Amino acid sequence: MLFHKFINDIILKRKKEAYLVGLVLILIFLNLKFHSFKAIWFEVSGPVLKGLDRLWYCLETAKERYIELQHVKKENVRLKKEIFTLKAKLAACEEIKKTNQRLEALLKFKKKIYYPTLGARVIGYSPEFFPRMIFIDQGSKDGVGLNFPIVCKDGAVGEVAAVFPHYAKVLLIISSNSHVAVMSERTRTQGIFVGNGINQGEVLYIRADADVKKGDLFVTSGMDGIFPKGIQVGQVIGISKSKTSLFQKVILKTRVDFTKLEEVLVILKSPRVSQK
Repeated sequence: MLFHKFINDIILKRKKEAYLVGLVLILIFLNLKFHSFKAIWFEVSGPVLKGLDRLWYCLETAKERYIELQHVKKENVRLKKEIFTLKAKLAACEEIKKTNQRLEALLKFKKKIYYPTLGARVIGYSPEFFPRMIFIDQGSKDGVGLNFPIVCKDGAVGEVAAVFPHYAKVLLIISSNSHVAVMSERTRTQGIFVGNGINQGEVLYIRADADVKKGDLFVTSGMDGIFPKGIQVGQVIGISKSKTSLFQKVILKTRVDFTKLEEVLVILKSPRVSQK
């Protein structure tokens, strides 16, 4: 019995050792298989994971660029608005500069006139094809009266044809209804200037034998009782003579550009000093 028990104990012990060895072998086998599987997995999944990583990087980069573009777009909109505002301010400043230049020139011209004057702005033109009338923003309450002469820095403009409390209507010298007494600055030959178009007119009653040349400047003679003497009217651009007429045809181009009038002077009746 003791021997049989001894044998059983040895067999049981050997079985445990055999199980343990078997378990170890199984674990070793599984570990080898796991490493092989792991190597195969990395071999297969490596390119896929690498591609996914690259895709993720591209998506992140695209997201950052999109955000940057949105910021740039907003900045562009802001800068465009700022540029538009600055251009508007620059245009306004340029307009103020030009207005100041015109007013400065008008002020210098004013000092040359021996009569009291009143500054006025042109606020409207007559609706004809070419201007024959203008409207100014000074009227009877400002001291403006009928037939007061209107001038600008370049010369004679017209005379007041109708006056109202706060504005006046001016007949331009280029109108066919206007008659201005003029004379040649060079030879003192006298005539009557009558308008016949835009910035143009004819000097009537110039004798056929009178000394008149192209380029001669005609000024007001003061003989019409409206314009003071010596204000520029225009230069001769055309002369024609006829054997059957006692007078020659003299065409003037006015010194004033009547399509660009903005500021004028109203010459008041009372002179400061006696005109020589």
